[in-house]
Amino acid sequence: MDLEKYVGLEAVREWKKLLVYMFAEWYKPGCLLEYPLHGSGAVVDALVRGMQKFGGRLALGTHVENILVENGRAIGVKLRSGQIVRAKKAVVSNASMWDTLNLLPADAIPKSYQTKVKETPQCESFMHLHLGFDSQDILEGLGIHHIVVNDWSRGVDADQNVVLISVPSVLGKDLAPPGKHVLHAYTPGTEPFGLWEGLDRRSAEYRGLKAERSEVMWRAVERALGPGFSRENCDVKLVGTPLTHQRFLRRNRGTYGPAIKAGEATFPGHSTPIPQLFCCGDSTFPGIGVPAVAASGAIVANSLVSVSQHSELLDAVGI
Repeated sequence: MDLEKYVGLEAVREWKKLLVYMFAEWYKPGCLLEYPLHGSGAVVDALVRGMQKFGGRLALGTHVENILVENGRAIGVKLRSGQIVRAKKAVVSNASMWDTLNLLPADAIPKSYQTKVKETPQCESFMHLHLGFDSQDILEGLGIHHIVVNDWSRGVDADQNVVLISVPSVLGKDLAPPGKHVLHAYTPGTEPFGLWEGLDRRSAEYRGLKAERSEVMWRAVERALGPGFSRENCDVKLVGTPLTHQRFLRRNRGTYGPAIKAGEATFPGHSTPIPQLFCCGDSTFPGIGVPAVAASGAIVANSLVSVSQHSELLDAVGI
């Protein structure tokens, strides 16, 4: 497939540069392709430091009510508080394509673009299990990552069939108190949102469904960690559902992202039909996942600066 045709020559060039840089990082002394040092939060911290280093500002808990469009161009955003933040160069949305569409005035978007977004298939959502527990009775030599497949004949995308487990405190001793482990288990984008749609999060029905649908993760953890693990003795037990994804991540239907099959289609580029409005994140090229999403942001940023600034950046990172 000719990616340049879909996302543009500049995007492909920038992605290739980032790949070279990432592969170079993997081979540095002391690197392990397992888990970020100090946990996945360290990746977020690094991105924030990079933004702030060049004058960027992070505003947490700042709900964007809508994207402002004047004379056909994106000119800023309006916050739920009523405050208006005006853009100097452009508005960049890292919300999903469906959520970005909902932030725009309907009359500002071509019908063909609205139809394309609405017809893009979605991945399903997640179940999550976060645990904290004693490490003393757990098997020695415990690995950091585990995958439990209940029935290979059903396929890895089947409902309640695959559970992924990470125990980052195996390597990162600063991620849990002494003598403790932290664990994250999840069903990888296979939990149907339809089972949860319309439920009241405070209802007995919701609590019952959480217990029922999380059982597959509990059993997978017991299988991976062995007889020394006891769910009753866990200090921390947190279960997340598709409604958790929808609520805290503001994800349309709690989705993992677009269900775009490799070889059949490619992720959209970063420009939109509205001048000065760009998109990044897992609804755009190169796709879903932390490295891909970070790369999409870098591609948009590079599209907004001059070629000379590109060269300066490449010199700075040694490429």
